[in-house]
Amino acid sequence: MTTKPSIHRDTPPSNVRPSGFQGQIKGATIPDLVQLECLSGVQRAVRVTSGSNVGVLFFRAGELVHAIFRSLTGEAAALDMLSWKEGTFEPVEREWPAQETISCHWQGLVLRAVQMQDEKQAQRVVALHSDSRADSRLKEGGRSDVGESMELQATPLEVADHIFRAEDFEVVLRLRPEGAIVQNLGGTTQDFADIVAYACRLAELIGGQLGIERFVAMECTFKNEQLFVVHERGGDVVALKPRRSADAGAIRGVLGI
Repeated sequence: MTTKPSIHRDTPPSNVRPSGFQGQIKGATIPDLVQLECLSGVQRAVRVTSGSNVGVLFFRAGELVHAIFRSLTGEAAALDMLSWKEGTFEPVEREWPAQETISCHWQGLVLRAVQMQDEKQAQRVVALHSDSRADSRLKEGGRSDVGESMELQATPLEVADHIFRAEDFEVVLRLRPEGAIVQNLGGTTQDFADIVAYACRLAELIGGQLGIERFVAMECTFKNEQLFVVHERGGDVVALKPRRSADAGAIRGVLGI
């Protein structure tokens, strides 16, 4: 007696048509599509293709329960696929896995994938700025060049269409959406800039999962210090570290916190 090996099918039989609508969502990311699948609550396998990379995600009861990509399975495969920037995403007929290898909530998995990407970006930004500072020291006899660095003076400061007194702050740091420093008043480090950019990104992700509209501003309170982070409509992020003599309540009122 012989048994036939089971065959995994990437496409449904010719006489079977997948149910539901099919289409494309321009500009959607893999995390976006994972969220849509989990919110639908259906049980199905979805093939993700990005260039020569092909993987499969398995969804059941509102969760991402299994993933395969080349020799990777489970969370490792899912995290790799969540980092892909472009491609296609379509339901397929696949034999259901004998063991579901992902036990964590899909939102936690997406946050981990984003954190990994942010850490890689931060490493590239730090390396870029390190190279820039090295070139600057060679060209200008040791002068540091981390954005526009200068002392704060008694001048008006415009942040998100609001006017503040620049002298009320120890540090004013303005970042581009990708984390590059464009204004550094009071002097700070690239590490601080990377932390601010990462905190802003996490706030956006958490707000998105909670169904909250665009992140505008937040206050970070420490034992002896405060920090305000503002997301401007143009995409820039501004970190404001007030002096102890500044009126924090007035700053909150202006920012609407």
